[in-house]
Amino acid sequence: MWEAQVIGIHKPGKPRDLPASYRPISLLSGLGKLFEKIFKTRLSDHLLGKGLIIDEQFGFRPAHSCPQQVLRLVEYVSEGFETERSTVAVFFDVAKAFDRQTDISHLGMSALTRQDILSEQEYLKAPPSLLCWYSAYTNDVPRPSSSGVQLALFADDTALFYGSRNRSTRFTLLPLQRAIDELGQWFRKWRIEVNPDKSAAIQFKYGKIRSRLIFDKNTPNHKMLDANIPWQRNYKYLRVTLDKNLHFRDHIERVRNTALFYKARLGAVLGRKSKLSRRNKRTIYKMCIRTVMTYASPVIAHAAPKALHRLQVIQNKFCRAAMDAHWCVRNSILHRDLELPTISKYMKDASKRFFDIAGSHPNALLRAAVDYQPPHLTHLIRRPRNVLTDPPDALTAAVESLNDVNDTHD
Repeated sequence: MWEAQVIGIHKPGKPRDLPASYRPISLLSGLGKLFEKIFKTRLSDHLLGKGLIIDEQFGFRPAHSCPQQVLRLVEYVSEGFETERSTVAVFFDVAKAFDRQTDISHLGMSALTRQDILSEQEYLKAPPSLLCWYSAYTNDVPRPSSSGVQLALFADDTALFYGSRNRSTRFTLLPLQRAIDELGQWFRKWRIEVNPDKSAAIQFKYGKIRSRLIFDKNTPNHKMLDANIPWQRNYKYLRVTLDKNLHFRDHIERVRNTALFYKARLGAVLGRKSKLSRRNKRTIYKMCIRTVMTYASPVIAHAAPKALHRLQVIQNKFCRAAMDAHWCVRNSILHRDLELPTISKYMKDASKRFFDIAGSHPNALLRAAVDYQPPHLTHLIRRPRNVLTDPPDALTAAVESLNDVNDTHD
């Protein structure tokens, strides 16, 4: 039942003539997948029931997700912008995380052998039970909450962030460096390898204009096990690109390029000459293209309308091609006929559902992150909850007006 077909998937950017450039993927039989699901469910119930998973760990737990952990960090930084608090975040690159579980006896489940839990797969490709094992294995990670330093975990993705109202960056760096030293000793104790060169530190500062400086002058680097952690202008954390000003322009540009790539690949199916029905075109667009652009909507929906409009342009072009419409037909009419909400409307609705759930979430860290009143509409600083009170943009208002007219006639 545990026999599997192993295939190798090439890692992008790696030479094809080296075995290490391929990621082994195990394909289990149907019965093996069923057993894996049952085992994962029972293992997860045991770990959560015994309190073996800390609140900072959002990875592969019921009712937890990547956007929730990213939002927790973004809310902390946004609050710092509002209270004139300087925030520094350090993101760690853990190498071959699932190949480092050398001792699991402290979990009270020593029946599995080391071969049962070894893997070089990324957590998105790893077996569900392995992900639960890793979360429990790292449950005793240092939690420097007493010093004000915050810890964020999603499986092996590890981040520390800290903010200080003192204008001197030194007062922000010292507590964070102490937390990094403590975390580094823990990594060394449990033989978890961290690559400092691929790790990154970001100094978040509010500014409407993109700053040329990545960090303040004469600011020293953080160190992990005597190796410098480089300062970066932006960093891709849990699929969301965070920049030092939280404008999300880099993230929007990245997902826009990805959406354009998918749209080009699906051009024969979604284009004007396609024989596919409009309903099927819309379904394919929503599944393959819109999901890319609107990932983590509660995190990025409060970005500048000008930046988000670039995503709306892609949807406008899809609507025109799918309907084979003339250039003079208004975008609002195309959206109405396709029964497709605008990007801003979709993000706003997704954010509302997200914050409604987060307000009563079982994790106290997420509840605390979303428990605030958003700044006034005229305030220069915007926070994620601002999207809930934003008025609709011109295109959304036009589409809603047309829908109201149709409802009246019906």
